[in-house]
Amino acid sequence: MSWDRVHRRHELVHAVLASGLTTVPPGLATEVDAEFGDFGGFLQEVQRRWYRAFDARLDAVLEEWPRDLHDALVRQWQDLALTMPAARRMLDANADHPALVGADEQHRRRLHAATGLVLSPASLTEPPAGRRKQCLWSLLLRTT
Repeated sequence: MSWDRVHRRHELVHAVLASGLTTVPPGLATEVDAEFGDFGGFLQEVQRRWYRAFDARLDAVLEEWPRDLHDALVRQWQDLALTMPAARRMLDANADHPALVGADEQHRRRLHAATGLVLSPASLTEPPAGRRKQCLWSLLLRTT
């Protein structure tokens, strides 16, 4: 992939996320489809960026291996959500999209292998009325 294409993909992701929408704005749909194939391909790119950022932070957490690893990972997830709020909103709003399921499961297995922790069941929890859905990934549970 050429540098120009990498840069173009970055610009498109940024433009879509900056829109504040959880779908691709109509004015960018043609470009997104041309670059990513479809909305699913776009979501996978956002997901890759999220997990790359999460995993980079995970390395630092695992180097220290805090006494309460579960809480440390929950805090890491929440901090990253504050750093990348538009990406988190996009992923949470589209958590049921088939394009995201495979990588979510793969990441869940890798996280379990690295930490012994598992994530909540593969379903979204229903938040109190008026609040955004929380992605299943934000609900870490201890293994038994």
